[in-house]
Amino acid sequence: MRRLAVLLLAVLLACSTGCNKFSKIKVNEVEIVKVTPHGLRGIDIDLGVEVDNPAPWLKISDVEVVVRYCGKVLGKVTVDPFILKARKVERYDIKARMSLDPSVSLYEVLMYLSKDFSQNGILDMTAKGSLKGGLSKTITEKDVPLKKLMEYAE
Repeated sequence: MRRLAVLLLAVLLACSTGCNKFSKIKVNEVEIVKVTPHGLRGIDIDLGVEVDNPAPWLKISDVEVVVRYCGKVLGKVTVDPFILKARKVERYDIKARMSLDPSVSLYEVLMYLSKDFSQNGILDMTAKGSLKGGLSKTITEKDVPLKKLMEYAE
């Protein structure tokens, strides 16, 4: 489940590129508060995330992370929209859901997670950042090694 928290970290990092103040947004802590199975095809995740935002108010939405392992799509993580308050260090309660790809079983995913997933996992991320005035930017990052994000989170 820590890996799913790292996915959120990846999304926030992707959204913080661009303007100088936005590039200084930092994720200080990611805590997995609750994990709940969603049938046999998904998992609901409640996260507590502390963010230091020196930039203006920013809405993060349309977050999708495709998770791959050795070239095979395992599933997609979506995150409910949330707002980073202007110039604050604050803890946010964020909800996410991982839906398994139809080509994989829950058993298969659990096998991959118990192996060297953090070494061979690859992420494709998309997120939209919007300012109060309506100006927005969609950011896409492809082929991001999970290993690199895990090192950043430590």
